[in-house]
Amino acid sequence: MNYIIAKDFPHGILSDNTDPKVTLYVPTSREANANEAFKIRIGNLIRTIEKKLEKVTDKDIKERIISSLKIIKDDRTLWNQRLEGFCIFANANQTVVYILQNPVREMAIVGQRFHQKPLIKDLQGLDEYQILALDRHAYSLYEGNRTGFREIPLGEDEPQTIQDFLGDEYTESYLSQGSYGGAASKAMFHGHKSKKDEVDKDIERYLRLVDQHVMKHYSNVSKKPLILFALPEYHTIFRKHSHNPHLLDEGIKQSPHELKLDALKELAWNIIEPRYESHIDTLTETYRQANQKGSADHKIHTVAKAAVSGRVDTILIEAYREIPGRIDTDSGRVIDRNNALEKFEDALDDLTDIVINNGGKVHVIPEDKMPTDTGIAAIYRY
Repeated sequence: MNYIIAKDFPHGILSDNTDPKVTLYVPTSREANANEAFKIRIGNLIRTIEKKLEKVTDKDIKERIISSLKIIKDDRTLWNQRLEGFCIFANANQTVVYILQNPVREMAIVGQRFHQKPLIKDLQGLDEYQILALDRHAYSLYEGNRTGFREIPLGEDEPQTIQDFLGDEYTESYLSQGSYGGAASKAMFHGHKSKKDEVDKDIERYLRLVDQHVMKHYSNVSKKPLILFALPEYHTIFRKHSHNPHLLDEGIKQSPHELKLDALKELAWNIIEPRYESHIDTLTETYRQANQKGSADHKIHTVAKAAVSGRVDTILIEAYREIPGRIDTDSGRVIDRNNALEKFEDALDDLTDIVINNGGKVHVIPEDKMPTDTGIAAIYRY
């Protein structure tokens, strides 16, 4: 049995009732040379899963699941993607891989539900952003969050330079020009004002086409805020024509040729951090106001009953918090974990599934941002 890389959430495997369900969270590295060590770690995690499966299922199902996990371990193409980790969901029918943007704790779980909370935290992307680095000749893209940062590799068939975008309509290649002061300097044109006007028109057309391309193939797909990184004069032209709803008003007005990546990451986070903090603060303040009105709760037993009846509109769940046990999906009763079982049971996994299936919203947030000390904060519809 092979595996697929999931592009959407939730994937159909999450509603597949086939037991047992295997969840792996595997940290990796953006550094290419580091991932050989992480492949050893996933080998150890697979052996842990194998021992757990031996106690809860038959040999055939165990071997089908383990064989798919070993295919992932040995797939060099997958490991070369160099992100922060993988989330792997597997059962006897299928194996699904989510590629993670954020660092993750190592986990190897066999249970009656897939362990979704770290994945949801990664996918919600409250701290994520993209950067469009732009000059008069070409563009590049970066993405990052609080902990990670990388250049986005552009496809071989994607236009990347002004020549690629304008093709035969490109004027500048026919002009006599001199460039002074390095790659970031503006070209100096000698006489022929009409030719300079044509070049200015070329640059304007090129920036408009870059905006359209990035919006269609990146911003509208990722939904991440976009930071423009360019000299001030290109900010003015680009923003004049941009229709990208994800483009932030704040930008970095420097030359992409004169700023090191560490400094770029710091400047970008200075723009994104207040937005991230504001989003979290809004969620927690909404909970506090609802709690004062009696339309919110933080106790697992009452929230579980509200969830199965479809009353939970929004729930905040603490990242990495576990509440041992299960939730009966008919009554909402919390059933304590049977410690004799080898299967992993976390009532918060059940709660996550129930809220999502009933059309509610789930936000997984850091412990220090939670407005309660129980690991949950639910806002009711009524």
